[in-house]
Amino acid sequence: MRIIIVQETDWLRRGPHQQHHLFERLSLRGHEITVLDYPILRPHWPREPLFVRRAGQANASRIYEGARIRLITPATISLQPLARPSSVLSHRRELARLIREQRPDVIVSYALSTGLPALGLARRHGIPYVFHVIDALHAIVPQKILQPIAHAVERKLFGAADEVILINEHLRDYAIRMGAAPEKAHVLRTGVDLPRFLPDEALRRETRAELGLGPDDLVLFFMGWIYDFSGVREVAATLKDAPPDVRLLVAGDGDDYPALCEMRDGGLGDRLILTGRVPYERIPALLAAADVCLLPFHRVPATEHIVPIKLYEYMAAGKPVIASPLPGVQRDVGEGNGVVYAPASEQVETALAIGGQAAELGRRARAFVEAHCDWETITDELEGRLLALAEAHV
Repeated sequence: MRIIIVQETDWLRRGPHQQHHLFERLSLRGHEITVLDYPILRPHWPREPLFVRRAGQANASRIYEGARIRLITPATISLQPLARPSSVLSHRRELARLIREQRPDVIVSYALSTGLPALGLARRHGIPYVFHVIDALHAIVPQKILQPIAHAVERKLFGAADEVILINEHLRDYAIRMGAAPEKAHVLRTGVDLPRFLPDEALRRETRAELGLGPDDLVLFFMGWIYDFSGVREVAATLKDAPPDVRLLVAGDGDDYPALCEMRDGGLGDRLILTGRVPYERIPALLAAADVCLLPFHRVPATEHIVPIKLYEYMAAGKPVIASPLPGVQRDVGEGNGVVYAPASEQVETALAIGGQAAELGRRARAFVEAHCDWETITDELEGRLLALAEAHV
C-alpha cells in the first residue's frame, strides 16, 4: 500500500508516538509511507526566516533499522499568527500534488487543522480516510479561544471518517459521543517493543554508576515531554521531605523543564537529575536504572482519555508504576497489573511504601504488556484494517 500520514506536530522532534512505531513497522513490511508534518517547536520569525521553505527527507525513520519513512514539511509563513493558517494551505497543496503524482491507497490523519483539508481531498478522489486518535485533540489546543473551533472540526472528522481508530475504550466512548459511528470506531491499543525493554540487571548497574546513583538509592523515573500538567514539578517539590536517598530522574524537556532546572539549582541539587531530551536508543538504559516509574499527570481535559505510551514501556522494563488515577489508564490497565494509583503529590510517599513489593509488581507489569501490548500483533491488526479499506475503495 501507499499510505500518507497527516499530522500537525513535528515527526522528528516529538515522540516517538504510536504512529512512529506502527508505520515504521509497516514500512518494513514493504508499504510505502509518506508523512506530512508541521514544525510545532519552531522558534518563529524573527528567529527564523519569515518564509520557511518546503523541506523533505528521504528517510526519517527513528526507531527500527531498515524502516523507511519519507518526510515532507510543507512551506509556511513563520509569523506566529499566520504560521498555522498558512500550514493548512500548504499542506493541502502538497497533499493534492502527492495524490496527482502517486495516488495513495489510504490517508491516515492525526490532525485537526490539516486533517480537515485532507478529508476533503480524500473525498474528492475516493481515497479512504482514517482518523487515528490518541488524545481528545481539541483539549490540547493551547489557545482556549480556539478550542470551540477545534471541537467542531474534531466532531466533523469523527463523523466523516471511513474508519476511526482509538487507543483505548475510554477514548472510543468519547469518539462515539463526538459523532463517530460505533461500527466504524475500533480500539487498537498502544503497544510496546518488548525485546527493546527487557529487564537487564547488568545495564541497571552500569547506568546507575554512570549517573552517580548509589546502589541503595531509590530512583524514581519520568520520561517524555514535560507539560505544565505532567505533575513532575509537584513530585519534585515533595523530595525535600523524603529521605536523602530518594532521587528523581527525569528524561525529557518541555514546558516545565525550566522550572525543574530552577528547583534543582535552588536546593534539590543532585536529588533531581535532569538529562534533557535524549535519543530513543538511550531510554532502555535509563529505564533500567530506575526502581519505580512515575506517571503523575494531573486530571485535566487533555489527560481525561489518555493512556501514554510511556506507561507500557515502563511496564515492559519490569518496573512498578505509580500513576495518577486517570480514567483512561484505570480502565485500560486496571488493578493488580503492576500499577499503583496515587496523585502527583503522594507519589514519592507511595514509592517509599512499595518496599519489598517492587519485584512482584514489576513482574506483573511485564506479564500484562506481554499479554496485551505487542507492537507486532497490533501492527498486524492495523495492516489488515487498512488493506480492507483500500480494497473496498478500488
